[in-house]
Amino acid sequence: GGVPALLACRGRCLSMLLLFRLDAAAVVLPHPDKVATGGEDAWFARGSTFGVFDGVGGWAEQGIDPGLFSRALAVETAREVAGIEGAEAAEEDLARALDTARSRVTAVGTCTACLVHLSASGSLTALNLGDSGFRLLRPSRVSPPHRLAVTLRSREQQHRFNCPFQLGVGSGDSAADGAVYSGVVRAGDLLLLVTDGVTDNLSERQICEALAGPLARGEPARSLAAALAASAHEASLQPGRSSPFAAAAQNAGLSHSGGKPDDVTVLCVRVLDGS
Repeated sequence: GGVPALLACRGRCLSMLLLFRLDAAAVVLPHPDKVATGGEDAWFARGSTFGVFDGVGGWAEQGIDPGLFSRALAVETAREVAGIEGAEAAEEDLARALDTARSRVTAVGTCTACLVHLSASGSLTALNLGDSGFRLLRPSRVSPPHRLAVTLRSREQQHRFNCPFQLGVGSGDSAADGAVYSGVVRAGDLLLLVTDGVTDNLSERQICEALAGPLARGEPARSLAAALAASAHEASLQPGRSSPFAAAAQNAGLSHSGGKPDDVTVLCVRVLDGS
C-alpha cells in the first residue's frame, strides 16, 4: 500500500563536486500520531554534508515537543558545516561543528545525530551518535546489475535497550562520544542517512530490496527516498511481522512482536559521474 502524500515532506538538492555529481533528497514520514506536529525527526543537506537527527520521544511526557530540539540542532549544524563544503573533512571537524551547534540551541530536549561529509575527491567522513545511522550501498557490476551491497555502515550506540546516546539537556553524551567512520565513494553509489524508524523496521536486505526497483528504472534520489520511507512506514504498522526491533527486544529479555511505529526519515544521496 502507498503512503498518503500529505505525510511526505520532501526536499532536494543538487551539488557539484570535481569528480562527482550528487543528487540528494529527503523524505520524512511522521508517526501516525504525530502528523500534526511534523514528527520529531530532522535533517539537513548543505553542499556535500548531510545530517539526520531523531528527537528523543520521552520529552513529550513532560509536555515538551522533542522535534523542537532536533530541528534546531539540524539548522545550527547546517550553518556550522558550511565552511567545509567540498573540502577534505577530518573527524574532528564534524565533531566540532556538532558541539558548536549544540551550544547554540536554546530549546529543551535531546536527540541522536548522524553526519556524513563527502569531499571533492570522493572521501567519506562520518560521525554517528546514537541509533540513527548511515549505509553506503554499491550496485553489483555483474549480474544482476542492480543488486545492492552494503559497503560501509554505522553501528548504533545505546546505553541500554531503546536508550540511545544523545545530545542535549541532561545528557552526559557529547559529539566526542560518537563513532567515526571513513571510506571512499564512487559513481553509482547510494548513500543513505536514516533514523531508527527505518532500521528498527527493515533489515539491510529489505532496505536493498526496497531500492532495487527504483534504481533499476533510473529514478532520482527523491523517488528512492520515498520508496524506502514508504516501505519502512508500512512495516512499522504491521503487528505480526518479524522486525529488527522485535529481535533486539527479545535479546534484551523483553517481549515485542511486529514493527515499531515511529517517525521515518530517509536522506538519499546518489553519487553520479560528474563528467
